[in-house]
Amino acid sequence: MAKLTGERKPVTALFADVVGSTTLAEQMDPEDWTQIINEAFDLMSKAVFRYEGTIAQLQGDAMLAFFGAPVAHEDDPDRAIRAALDMVAETDEFARQLKSARGIDFRIRAGINTGPVIVGNVGSDLRYEYTALGDAVNVAARVQTAAEPGTVVVSANTQRFVTDAFDFDDLGAVELKGKAEPVQLYRVRGLRAVPGRRRGLESVGISSPLVGRASELDTLRGLYDIARAGRGRLAVLIGEPGIGKSRLLAELRAHVSAAPDSNGEGWKPATWIEGKCVSYGRTLPYHLVLDVVRSMLGLVIGSTEADTRSRVETRLRELLGDEAADIVPYFAHMLGLPLSEGESDMTQQPPEALQGRYVAAIHRVLRALTQGGPVVLVCEDTHWADPASVEVIVQLLPLATLQPILLVLAGRAETDAPGWRLVSHSQATLGAAIAEIRLQPLSESDSRILVANLLEIESLPEEVRNQILARAEGNPFFVEEVIRMLIERGAIVRSGDRWLANDTIIGIEIPETLHSLLLARIDQLSDDAKRSLRVASVIGRQFPVRVLERVLETTT
Repeated sequence: MAKLTGERKPVTALFADVVGSTTLAEQMDPEDWTQIINEAFDLMSKAVFRYEGTIAQLQGDAMLAFFGAPVAHEDDPDRAIRAALDMVAETDEFARQLKSARGIDFRIRAGINTGPVIVGNVGSDLRYEYTALGDAVNVAARVQTAAEPGTVVVSANTQRFVTDAFDFDDLGAVELKGKAEPVQLYRVRGLRAVPGRRRGLESVGISSPLVGRASELDTLRGLYDIARAGRGRLAVLIGEPGIGKSRLLAELRAHVSAAPDSNGEGWKPATWIEGKCVSYGRTLPYHLVLDVVRSMLGLVIGSTEADTRSRVETRLRELLGDEAADIVPYFAHMLGLPLSEGESDMTQQPPEALQGRYVAAIHRVLRALTQGGPVVLVCEDTHWADPASVEVIVQLLPLATLQPILLVLAGRAETDAPGWRLVSHSQATLGAAIAEIRLQPLSESDSRILVANLLEIESLPEEVRNQILARAEGNPFFVEEVIRMLIERGAIVRSGDRWLANDTIIGIEIPETLHSLLLARIDQLSDDAKRSLRVASVIGRQFPVRVLERVLETTT
């Protein structure tokens, strides 16, 4: 008898297939067609695994993959779209080879949708398969049919999670087979050249001054003043997700980038360099360093290789003059740009030696930048840093004490992550040059101020205000996302220059935007810890430990 064992989870389903496969297969020997499909699936599978997705099915000419199970990530919709774009790009190159060798047109297309499903093992006593079941998967398959060859199309359920990271073409509401109502679809154009801010309520016209972080901001400003005077400093900014690290850095950036007349005589706005780690980056060598280099040289995402190469050469000549020729090959090699024959010879070195060249090249550029004023170098989400980037940044740390540079390392207190070595090494070697700032949850009074700033609503019931505070537990991001959810559901509406609460604002759930964040943290726990958490969630929000122990004993 067929049976399913699993759990309910939000996932992002990716469905991709070969366009016109039936016609192509009819024109070829079955063994030749099978070889082509296998090669295509190999390329597509690598793209899925690159972003830690799960391949659920390979059927004929189609692939179903999902992101969010068995392990959830904070950014599964983002990962799914990146995987699909990589699939299209890599199979396009494969298609060009097929066109040249066999004269056939080979293209794939992909559809993506996000929603709740049941994930687990499904099958009979003879065969089991780990898969996802639910309407979200069916919709992904239907969305794929609306995609043109060589494109990626997503539903509104996915698009709303990633509007900051990708550019889209609005396809409007499209009739899909099996759906009673049209589904809003978007074609993915590609990565945004300048990613937007993922968090915050500015998009709906709501903002708040910085709350509860005055002393931490003063510390950062003080460190910058020391660095500006010529004695470099390092700040380690540690905090849980959503606690306010990015907002604090945004306030610092506004301060150091201000015009001279805003800060007194002799003030020079700082050069701001920023590198961000990505959640799937621990297996991507040098991904943090590459982001730093792009920021340092003013490179734009989406530019052609020729334009990027030209920008690298121009910017390095501006900073170093004729000496730029010595390091252009190493920056080009880091960035995966085409090299001349002589440059290829220069970069044919053992990995350790080549890494030393990278470090030396970055050193020279940073020193050149400090000739024009102080530099602030920020590395965000260092808990996701890859080991190769960690090694390079470690070698750059001494420079932060010798030049007018403020280096800021921002991340979570995940001591088992490769990126934590940046913190431990700094603590052991830099002494008084390092300042550690640990962000704590906002106090109840500060949380109330934040809610009041964000929601100047006379009609907001006190009970709802208290629910927001209870749900957020001092986390500013949680406050903002609960408010965003209420606005999206129409429980809070704008009337002129005011916001009003209506009768639908009764209870408050956990916003969908927080589900993946929370599930990602839960999925990192051991099986015993997960079981304890599930039992505790049934007991209630607060209870004596002995109650949990007793219930666990009786359910073992």
